[in-house]
Amino acid sequence: SVFRSLIPLLILWLSFKFKLTIVFYLTMLSMEFNNVVLPSNDVSHIILKGDICKKNEKIIGPGLKIVDNKIFVCNSGVLKCKDEKLFWVEYRKKKYSPAKDDIVIGIVAAKTSEMYKVDIGASELATLPYLAFTNATKKNRPDIKLGNVIAAKIKMATPYMESEISCVEYANSIILGQLENGFLITVNLNYALQLRKSNSKLLYHLGQFVPYEIVIGANGKIWIKSASVRTTIAIGNVILKAEHLKEEDIPLLIKNFNKSLNV
Repeated sequence: SVFRSLIPLLILWLSFKFKLTIVFYLTMLSMEFNNVVLPSNDVSHIILKGDICKKNEKIIGPGLKIVDNKIFVCNSGVLKCKDEKLFWVEYRKKKYSPAKDDIVIGIVAAKTSEMYKVDIGASELATLPYLAFTNATKKNRPDIKLGNVIAAKIKMATPYMESEISCVEYANSIILGQLENGFLITVNLNYALQLRKSNSKLLYHLGQFVPYEIVIGANGKIWIKSASVRTTIAIGNVILKAEHLKEEDIPLLIKNFNKSLNV
């Protein structure tokens, strides 16, 4: 019934409004994807559908965690699924929480005698030592200025402290360092996670029409570069619009994008 479907929303509202600790059991309701879920909810039966052997075939994203072969919710939000493989909880998260080895995109906000301070969208600026670049030495270091955009890897992440990032490139890593002459956009963290998957149909279809470069940060920052400013901005707009579209609507969006390039 309509009333029953509103129960999760009511409980979620009460928990924030009155700061109540509410124990809510998924088994009491017929839960499906796109339903509201709360911390500590066990969603194993929804994702695994009774087959624990398929656990390794599933990709568990933000808002979920695996404990003793069970999948629990750790953030209040809406349970989402894509292609029966990727599962996550969509929730509003104002700040990015740095995690070791994440690739992020940041803007240089300050300089000290030994390091840069970089805004990566977290609660604190990240530190980037002058020597944390490929082939950098005390006499030969990149000429990075305030406002420059860089791609880096989280080297150290500690709660309530500044994270340390590095632009040193390793074998098979993406290009790290300064990102020049491109266009920077910001998207939802969960959407960025989807785009970072190698099988993103949106990015694949865009590449069928125009060559372009793209770096997608785990912090929701996306840097784009193509042959012209007009095309670069058009690609950015398509990516932003696609965030709120269903997968079956993507081909029409790409078609309109191609038409706009030929006008």
